[in-house]
Amino acid sequence: MDGRLEVEIEAYGHATDLMHLLDLGESDKATWNMKSEAMGRFVDGLTALAALACDDRGVQVRRMLLAQGANVVQHIVDALKCRDVLLKCKSASALGSICMCSEACAELMAAHGSAIVHGLMRMVAGKNRWAQGDAIFVLGWIVRWKDDNAETLEAIAAAVPNACDMVLSSFARRPTDEAPHDESIEDRESNLRIYPFVFLLNLYQHTSLTPALAAVLDAIAAAIHAAVHQPTLAEVAVIARLSTSLLLSLVDKDAGIVCPLVLEKKMLPDVARLSRRRFDGDDDLVGDQCRVVMDLIVKSR
Repeated sequence: MDGRLEVEIEAYGHATDLMHLLDLGESDKATWNMKSEAMGRFVDGLTALAALACDDRGVQVRRMLLAQGANVVQHIVDALKCRDVLLKCKSASALGSICMCSEACAELMAAHGSAIVHGLMRMVAGKNRWAQGDAIFVLGWIVRWKDDNAETLEAIAAAVPNACDMVLSSFARRPTDEAPHDESIEDRESNLRIYPFVFLLNLYQHTSLTPALAAVLDAIAAAIHAAVHQPTLAEVAVIARLSTSLLLSLVDKDAGIVCPLVLEKKMLPDVARLSRRRFDGDDDLVGDQCRVVMDLIVKSR
């Protein structure tokens, strides 16, 4: 059997299974009763969609789901409006999975963009940290591909201060703030240090961060400080790479505005210290970025 045909057959079967799991009646959506059998299947479908790989089969599954399962996609989008936080997070993760593929993201946003952005922005602005992390994760994928709709980008850019607050609040939390040795909480806090930077980096490819520049630099400074002074921090290499990548982009593109603020906020000592750190599998990328940042700032004076 031809390899491509085999992939399509497997994808069709997977998409059909997903559509069965994600199918809901209007009575289910009227109450969003998490204890019902239909809602149990729906949550299983959301979990399966969120875990879908971005290989050839996964791309085909997403394409088929959007083409043949318009009603179930509507259910996923509508779930962003429910009161149950877990269901909102599951829905956001499923939508994020679709948005990992550029064509699927474009098709999804063309059909449901306004409702999705509205729902995600409400989650970002809320107090639940799980919901904040899941929402900013999806927004990061949306803005990675989205470059043709100024209105949508403007709406999403309003999340920049929230993204910075996520980073700052995560670094400000002490281990005693939560149950000790809870790995799920550690994962959540790591996500709140990583996803916002991915979002900011992708957004900066399309629009300016100047309106919230001070907050962005505060978040970067907190991340770099943590990377220097908390070497055992979870995902420290990723956090260092993302934060220095964003700082380098800002210094390179908006030197006249950014460099004076970097100096004013006394960020260079930590940048210099970080330039001497080595991370496994990093090939000194972080150090190189730090050294370029320092060189550009010195030249700007």
